[in-house]
Amino acid sequence: MGIWTLFEPHRWFTQALSAVLCVTLAWTPFGLSWADAIQAAGSDGQQLGQQIVGGFEFPTDTGSGSLTLNPGTSQESAISIGTLFPDTNSASTSASDFANLYGNNPGTIAAGLNAQTTLNGESSFTGEAYRTLIDNSHQSHPDLRNDAVWNAGDQVFADFTPWAHSFSDCTTVTTQTETSHSVQVPDYQLCLRQPTVPQSCTATHQVNVETLLSFVSGNGGMSSCGSGCMDLYVGRVGDNYWSADCGIFSWEVTYNVLHPEAIISATLEDVEFDDHARVYYGGNLIYTGSTGWGGSCELSNSWVDHPNRDVTYAFNSTGNKVFKQETMVGGNGEGYSRIRLRYDLSKLITQDQWSWSGPNCQNLANAITDGICHAGSQLSCTSDPANASGCYVDPTSQVMVCGTDLAQAPVASSTGIRNTCMNIQSSGHCDLNQYGQCWTDTAGTHCLEPPANGSPSKTCASLETQGCSFIKSQCTSVLASGTCWDSVDTYDCGQTVGIPGIQSNTQQQCAGPIRCMGEDCITVNRTQSQDFSKAVALLNSAQQMAMDLHCDYANADLQQKDPTTCQVFQGKPASCKMVGGALSLVDCCETPSGAMGLGRYIDLLIATSQMDSAVMAMDSTSAFRGAWETMRTPLTLAGDAWNSFQADFASGVNNLVGTDMLSTSDIASKGLLDSLKGELMKSVAEWIGQTFGQAAGNALFSAGGKAAFDAAGNLTPAAQSGGVQLGGGAAVAGQLLSTLMTAYTVVMIIIMIIQIVYSCEEPEYELAAKKQLKVCTDLGTYCESKVADVCWVRKESYCCYNSPLARILNEQIKPQLGMDFGTPESPVCTGIKVSDLDRVDWTQVNLDEWLGILAQTGHLPTAANAASMLNLDQLTGTGSRLNPQKYGAASSGRQDTLTRTQGRMTDLDVPTVKRQSELEGWGMGPQ
Repeated sequence: MGIWTLFEPHRWFTQALSAVLCVTLAWTPFGLSWADAIQAAGSDGQQLGQQIVGGFEFPTDTGSGSLTLNPGTSQESAISIGTLFPDTNSASTSASDFANLYGNNPGTIAAGLNAQTTLNGESSFTGEAYRTLIDNSHQSHPDLRNDAVWNAGDQVFADFTPWAHSFSDCTTVTTQTETSHSVQVPDYQLCLRQPTVPQSCTATHQVNVETLLSFVSGNGGMSSCGSGCMDLYVGRVGDNYWSADCGIFSWEVTYNVLHPEAIISATLEDVEFDDHARVYYGGNLIYTGSTGWGGSCELSNSWVDHPNRDVTYAFNSTGNKVFKQETMVGGNGEGYSRIRLRYDLSKLITQDQWSWSGPNCQNLANAITDGICHAGSQLSCTSDPANASGCYVDPTSQVMVCGTDLAQAPVASSTGIRNTCMNIQSSGHCDLNQYGQCWTDTAGTHCLEPPANGSPSKTCASLETQGCSFIKSQCTSVLASGTCWDSVDTYDCGQTVGIPGIQSNTQQQCAGPIRCMGEDCITVNRTQSQDFSKAVALLNSAQQMAMDLHCDYANADLQQKDPTTCQVFQGKPASCKMVGGALSLVDCCETPSGAMGLGRYIDLLIATSQMDSAVMAMDSTSAFRGAWETMRTPLTLAGDAWNSFQADFASGVNNLVGTDMLSTSDIASKGLLDSLKGELMKSVAEWIGQTFGQAAGNALFSAGGKAAFDAAGNLTPAAQSGGVQLGGGAAVAGQLLSTLMTAYTVVMIIIMIIQIVYSCEEPEYELAAKKQLKVCTDLGTYCESKVADVCWVRKESYCCYNSPLARILNEQIKPQLGMDFGTPESPVCTGIKVSDLDRVDWTQVNLDEWLGILAQTGHLPTAANAASMLNLDQLTGTGSRLNPQKYGAASSGRQDTLTRTQGRMTDLDVPTVKRQSELEGWGMGPQ
């Protein structure tokens, strides 16, 4: 059987399929060309649109009653303002009148009514057009519900299946790319730095002076004539040491020049002879005496010439230099000459160095001269070769060295030790820890003692070992020696946190007959921000502004506030002390680790912000909103309104618990009001008490006008029975965020006392708690008290706010407004005036640190948890903090916004509502 036999039954089918494939393959290049043409057309259209937009120029006012359209282009033209706004031609109306209407709602309405009155009777094209519109509004209008065109549209929406087939090949693909950038969340730590002072030391002065030149041979010599001065002699100094009837005597001397670069000048200053003389250098005559040479030998006199002949050229190179003097003598006589050299001693001194016997010996010398050591301390020179004038001749180089030529001795001039000293001895006992010094404050009387384990728990060295970054150093004690005996150093021991981001890219692809859908054939340059994290930070700023507002009262009796005094993010000054030295330090500025939870505080801030946003979105007449606004104001001004606060929760409870039931009776029948007033309040109170203890609970809650918590942090029997109140009794409260900050700091004082030291005062424990919550700005250090001119009580000043974001915004905004935080001695912790907020350039406000805190505490969504954190049910339904079930309330659960909206629109006749709106719209025109 042949192979063709197998295909014979399918021969016709095979031939047909081959024909179809041939036609299809032949058409493919044309199809691709057609597709490319469509895409090219879309791209051309996009480019044209960009050119039109890019070339558009706004009209300009010529100042003469006309506008220039398309200025600077080939289509430039002019149009009269009177054509656009006829009233501008009126003698009583100017263009500024229209400009003044901007932002003036009552004025705009009045101007509109005047224009209507004018147009009703004006003989103009504008008046005719206006009256045509008004007349049309008074006529009857057809009912378009049965119109053929409208019916066709309804049919399309009723059955979209045929249309869907044409778009079935279109797919939308969205690609999300996870991004991240790093932010440093600072954790500033302070430490005291003091120099180490030994008890005894020796300083050695090493000086080496190179030889300028040396005597080689002959008759002559060298002598110092002062600092930087040397005399060279040719011959022997004396009188009548020769005798002859008429004889010639000669002296010759050789000097070896070693450092010509140090020689400034050489001068033949003196030539002495009896009776005739000649002086030679290198065999060349350089001077003949004033008596000449020859003639009578005996002149019966001794002569001293001062030729001042420059012979510097003889010393400008190294090597031997030969000088000779000839003297003609009759009878007794003598003859010699003197050359004076001037040189730069600094070029000969190759070593001039003081060295101490130990690394910290300089501190001992400075401490003695500053007078901070005990009696009996001494600082003295044990070897000084200089004479009374302060100079000596170096025994090796024969060069005179004076104190002004040498390095300063490493001690104060007041000690009397000169620079020519070669050895200094120092000894003394200098205590910077000031053991035994005592002070008294509100916590009692305390005295400085050595640490129990011999060394402090935290030092600057230990912070450096941990990898903390040095930020700044502030010296509090500088005496005459210039030594900083006491400085407070700041280190950043924070962490680098990654701020997550998501970059989204959406593409639509259509392979069917409908082409170039969406962005398939064009490139879209998006201008909207993709920075979700920055949006979160700015939203938090706006939310917390509303909860952190302070205004002064213009009339306290009437509770009328002065709006010109309103500030957001107002702070309070705070300070802590550091007493003693590096080893005896009582550090009340230390922030204990693990004492408080920043994450829990941020969670509380966000939860309160969410509650605040939900309540303040209610109708202004809502009793629930009124109760919440009462809680926003200080307790001292609200009075007894706090005690009746819970009774007003009924009318708005459906918006908070998330239900579509609208009547108060339904709410009461379900027990939701009782749950909110009882279980929710009780559950929150229990959480506060269990988490933070008795002090926190009683700071915010009361039961029957008394404390709501016992010493163990448990609810009292009265509170257990359902009588928990927010405020009332001894509970304290202030503005919303101030209340949270008060609760979160006061309750931790006991923990702070345990972890810090007993010597600190209560405000310092409160400051330590706030510092850990990152709500304080460090203003610097100042010295409050000194002993022996050395600071021993230092104060570190801060401005503390109600949230980390409030602190960050103050740090970012105040420099823009020309504001500061004052000085450590006089802090200025004001907030930002509401009237100044419009002056802030928010593009220059860096909120990365706040984003870092949110990420560090798990409050910023990432690509991994975005789906679980940002879904509708989590944000507005059962996962919302406003769900009463989270607090033990008996409820069916909180519905999400979509379910609630659908429930409220059940049985709603949309076409009827639309028709009613249409009729109302037509009836809104002038009658």
